[in-house]
Amino acid sequence: MNFSRKSLCSAQVRHRYVPPYERLLRINQAWKSKKVKLEDELQEACRQGTLIPFQQPKNYQCYYIHERTDMLIIDELIDQAKITKHYSIDTEDDALTHKPATLQVEYIHHDLSSIIIIIEVQYLPSLTSPLFKKIQQLCTIIFTSNNYIYSWSSALQELSKFQPFQLFNTNITITEKDIQYLYDRHEKQLLQMTIKYEFQEYLNKIATLAEWACGVDLMLGTYLPLDIIGRERTYRLHEEKKYRSILQEYAINDVFAVTKLAYKMNLIKFTTLPSTIQYEEISDDEDELQMQSELSINIEPQYEELIVHVTDELEENELFQQQEDIEVFQPN
Repeated sequence: MNFSRKSLCSAQVRHRYVPPYERLLRINQAWKSKKVKLEDELQEACRQGTLIPFQQPKNYQCYYIHERTDMLIIDELIDQAKITKHYSIDTEDDALTHKPATLQVEYIHHDLSSIIIIIEVQYLPSLTSPLFKKIQQLCTIIFTSNNYIYSWSSALQELSKFQPFQLFNTNITITEKDIQYLYDRHEKQLLQMTIKYEFQEYLNKIATLAEWACGVDLMLGTYLPLDIIGRERTYRLHEEKKYRSILQEYAINDVFAVTKLAYKMNLIKFTTLPSTIQYEEISDDEDELQMQSELSINIEPQYEELIVHVTDELEENELFQQQEDIEVFQPN
């Protein structure tokens, strides 16, 4: 199942180390030059103040799921999944291998902070292990219980790529909400441009062609350079961590963007709605979207972010016992 146990992002060019983010920019320029131009224009709009960076909820919990995940965390996620009916999802494929790499899922709650899980499918445990059985149980609850699944494009098509990983032990049974189709039934819109139009926010899409199978979670240890010491090691650690930080931000923001639009389109309906919900207009085409009115929900919880599994213990305890305090770069 795991096509590579060695980090693609840590791959070393024989004569010169090329940082993974630099490789990403080169790939974008070579394959998607028009996209690079668009990103430059949107970033300039941010600098000019006509757009702001994408605004994610200030409080959420993010968990990575892979072979090193604590089973107690999976148990807690299972308990939460049993009482959750609404989810947003997104997926990423590795740009080099074109194989599925991550499945991101947001648990949507109206009275609690959101939970984000990022399943790194190229680093799953053995199919016969107790941990995998727990992961399978979690995915089965989410995707075979007629839950509401919100996505940009068809969720069923996105999830079909993950069938070989046996994450679902029965057929997928969901109530699919394709936000892209519901937003405009006549022409497919880009998520990035829809967020710009509806919220005047810049959703960074630079990492679309990233090496997503690199092992994004630092807990996997794939960011650690082997047989490198001194300043070069410090430099590489910084670059590898920076890259993974960018990928994490991208993965999280894509699912939050879907949820944000679903709220605004009044598609997410709970049994009891909070009394503090504010309403606003979204478009002139409510009949096409089959909405109940011109009102839509805009919820912006005020909390603090919690990210799980960002640790340097592998670096310090398993290799070289060096104490290098390197700050993770946070993208704008």
